[in-house]
Amino acid sequence: MSLVRRRLSFLTLVRLLLFFVINSVNGFLYAQRIDIKLIDGRNGQPIAKTCVNVWIGDEQKNPLAIPTDPNGVARLELTKNEGEVNIQNSWKNCGDFGVINPVVKYKDFIKINVGYVICESQGSDFSWLAVSKVPTRTLLQKGIVTPNTCGKANASPRPGELIIFVRPLNFWEKIKQ
Repeated sequence: MSLVRRRLSFLTLVRLLLFFVINSVNGFLYAQRIDIKLIDGRNGQPIAKTCVNVWIGDEQKNPLAIPTDPNGVARLELTKNEGEVNIQNSWKNCGDFGVINPVVKYKDFIKINVGYVICESQGSDFSWLAVSKVPTRTLLQKGIVTPNTCGKANASPRPGELIIFVRPLNFWEKIKQ
């Protein structure tokens, strides 16, 4: 009788573990926080008190303008449940579309724009107002760090984190804008 009980308790334990593994993978892919971190590529310092424009998928016409905290991080959360979507926490310092800690529906990619020069190799038609398209799955699973051609600052990717090396516009770039 004790052998039967041991097998039953072992099977119960295996089923419980399988249940938790399946639910944690589902949660990892869909109910996940994304941190978009802006770092000055010249000196490695965070870019605080600015706004990051974020579009979720292709359907969204107006960006979510998310402010960065003192560590240069703009946060949003992705969810698979339509009922959990929340973009009501307005933040007027980022204009009419400014929001704090938005919760948005998961899409296959997000698009990002920052008001700085992105420290990547730039072709002759490069614009610092360009919109970058980022695959959500890669961002959540591995993290993404953009190249830094502005200086020696570097970073390592972490799941759920997008690190963008930037620098302020110089005088001539501001005039062209």
